[in-house]
Amino acid sequence: MLFKKIHILPKNHQTTTLGLGFALLGIVCSFVSWVGVAHAQPLMTDLKPILDTKSHSIYIYQSSIKNLPPDWKKVWVLTNFYQDPSQAPLTVLSTRRNVLFDCRKNRFSTLALIKYAQANALGKPVLQTDSGFDLKERDVPEGSPMEIIKGLVCS
Repeated sequence: MLFKKIHILPKNHQTTTLGLGFALLGIVCSFVSWVGVAHAQPLMTDLKPILDTKSHSIYIYQSSIKNLPPDWKKVWVLTNFYQDPSQAPLTVLSTRRNVLFDCRKNRFSTLALIKYAQANALGKPVLQTDSGFDLKERDVPEGSPMEIIKGLVCS
């Protein structure tokens, strides 16, 4: 007795499944992109301008200010660099820097420095060979943006 095979699914089942997989992948990627943009928006409203010049602008993330014992404060600082048409193209358009202030001694050090190829520290970080970790304490220069930031953070 011979039995005839009955195909429940169409012959192009693999093609249909593959197409459905790509459709789901597209939906997931769109959602992730939307969440990334929606997540970045509150961060942009959290920025407090410190300095704006022709070559760069500096901001701090107000919600990132942290109190540390005994008299230390930590804050994330955003720097955007502006392209000068007469110069070579910039590969780094922004940096985010985690700065630790010793409010009593008027000194600071850098805990992290992250470079970005897009403004406002958006997108993926630029490949770096160093961590940006520099615990060497430096005096806060008088009249510098760091002095303005220290005044806001340590007040």
